[in-house]
Amino acid sequence: MTLSDVQKFNADLVDISLPVRAGMFPVGEASDVRLTTLADYENGYYETQLRMSVHAGTHMDYPSHIDKNGQPAFIDNYFQDSIFPEHTFTLAYFLPFDDKQPTEVLPAGTQRYGDEITRQEIEEWFGSFEKKYQNFPHESIKGALLRTGWYDHWFDEDFWQRGSPTLSDDGARYLVSRGIKYIASDFLFTFPGRTHDIVMKESNRFQVESLCNLGSLKSDVVGLFVAPLKLQNCEGLPARVYAVNLDLREYEVQE
Repeated sequence: MTLSDVQKFNADLVDISLPVRAGMFPVGEASDVRLTTLADYENGYYETQLRMSVHAGTHMDYPSHIDKNGQPAFIDNYFQDSIFPEHTFTLAYFLPFDDKQPTEVLPAGTQRYGDEITRQEIEEWFGSFEKKYQNFPHESIKGALLRTGWYDHWFDEDFWQRGSPTLSDDGARYLVSRGIKYIASDFLFTFPGRTHDIVMKESNRFQVESLCNLGSLKSDVVGLFVAPLKLQNCEGLPARVYAVNLDLREYEVQE
């Protein structure tokens, strides 16, 4: 790869990770993000302590998140991934469902989800994909990236008062049936149980949650760089995630 190749590649990368801010995960005092000053130049330097749940902000979920016998993120001292060793860069189908809406503002303590992405809608997307592209190497695809646009509103005042759009149970089962190794999204998967159990407990897959800025993606298949922190024996990992649009014209059906 030449320097010009690197420069062009960097220009094409889209950061789809949420920024980490104090107070961004108000689901409980112990889980929220806290930034504490440990040193303020009195000894010639500044130092900040970060405390947060591994599920705050953009992160990966592994089966041990919901199954006590499930696999954690890393299984040995060399940090070999327990499910999918090559997950750092993979290809993913990109399925936009921008019509899916959250709930209205809910009473405090109420848990309800907004519009669901159904199996039928996902099947229709794949049907259109297969008409558009010919001889596409589906075996090269490891993930599915789903967009609703909801997490672009993460820092809105009423974000935590609304129920997120989500993926239906039958939609999750269908994606798994197609051999998908992970599902990534800019919305909340149903929890506890439901899609969390279907993807991780029943199917031994993982999830990439809390993405944003997916409106910058245009191609039906994208490249995803998922770079989690190497925290051993954790059920989830904070991650930085980048995406790149791909040129699929060589596979398009010529009319």
